[in-house]
Amino acid sequence: MDSNTALNNNRQWTAWRKIAFRFFFIFLTLQILTESFLGNLFGSTLFIWRLGEKIFVQPCLWLNNHIFYFKYIPQTWTTFSGALHTIRDTVYLLLAFSVCVVWTIFDKKRTNYNKLLYWFSRGLVVALSCIVFAYGIVKIFPVQMPSPSFIGLHTSVGDLSPFDLLWTTFGYGKPYQIFSGFFELAGAILILFNRTRVAGLLIITSVMLNVVILNYTYQVGVLILSFYILIITLFLLIPYAKQLVRFFFTKHAAVLSQNEYVPGKNFKTKLFKIIAILLISSSFTLNIQSAYNRYSKTESIDNSRQYSLVKNYLVNNDTLRLIENDTVCWRVWSERVTGGKRFVTIATMKSGVYKTYVIERDSSKHSLTLHPFNQNDTTSLNFGYADIDKINWRLDGTIKQKNIKVELQKIKPDTAMNLLKTKRIVITFDDESDQE
Repeated sequence: MDSNTALNNNRQWTAWRKIAFRFFFIFLTLQILTESFLGNLFGSTLFIWRLGEKIFVQPCLWLNNHIFYFKYIPQTWTTFSGALHTIRDTVYLLLAFSVCVVWTIFDKKRTNYNKLLYWFSRGLVVALSCIVFAYGIVKIFPVQMPSPSFIGLHTSVGDLSPFDLLWTTFGYGKPYQIFSGFFELAGAILILFNRTRVAGLLIITSVMLNVVILNYTYQVGVLILSFYILIITLFLLIPYAKQLVRFFFTKHAAVLSQNEYVPGKNFKTKLFKIIAILLISSSFTLNIQSAYNRYSKTESIDNSRQYSLVKNYLVNNDTLRLIENDTVCWRVWSERVTGGKRFVTIATMKSGVYKTYVIERDSSKHSLTLHPFNQNDTTSLNFGYADIDKINWRLDGTIKQKNIKVELQKIKPDTAMNLLKTKRIVITFDDESDQE
């Protein structure tokens, strides 16, 4: 056997196998090189997120304005959107199909792509491990689905979007979020080693299939990305499909197939290992650092939070009734410290209607100035405040030339809401009810 070739390197591939490989080689390579994958490889610590957007947003917007005419609604955390993802992936599919046709015409005499498949698969393993690890580590800490906000918990379930409903559920269920992240980390690490690669791919397949269904059901924005992660996992798992079916569904012994090409120990092999180790270690390290920083920041903000419920809302000395869906009366006053500044979010009686302000406090004069966080709003609010007792306090000020008096009561969320009062109990024995 040649030092750079395994026993089956000369085996003839079928025409359909060669065509399928050409297509997926082109299409998956394009996907790996997009901002969706590269942006997740190194957490939020590098400029690569914005680099991807600079590359892809403008061409996709041009295509949308001249060909597709989709409604462009950028997501809150990125200028990219579902419409632009659809345009980009449509172009990728057309490009992959076109190049595949040309490649097939000019390379139809080749018997197989064992060598290219080997190195391409190794590259996919590295990229897959990094991105699955990135999604796993933000669940382990856990920060991907943050705890539901107190104002958010005052929103009626029917007023929540499917995404908000799912995120609130997972944010409340921290143990389940950590449990999910553990399996993502396990799969990401297991696929890095030849002996455990199939086990890792099976774990990632199970996890990602669940994620794709959840994303589709609840309309989560990363539906397309999770689908391609699943496609890459299945691409790497296909060479073992017959043996796995034989192992799980027949009574016959099964031995996993070996690579049809195995490189010898030369400079190229060593160089690839060095690059892979550097990429994986830097990706893992930066994602751990990014997740920990997010966790520390979240904990700091949560520890600084102060909540008050509005008891009375007076306009020109007339008490307004606190009626549901009223956009004038306040419902909740929620303070927090972020980046050294104190913010307050004031929710009205109408679910989902609230404003955020930066608080400027003058303790000597007992006054508060609320500067709108939204740059489009330049109207500041000025109030005087006074403590009635340890729990109750009052605001006096003017809004739209009307005298406003607000009576508030300081509270702790876990004493006011049934969801937060509930304690997790593994097993409950109720002897009295059993005896009845």
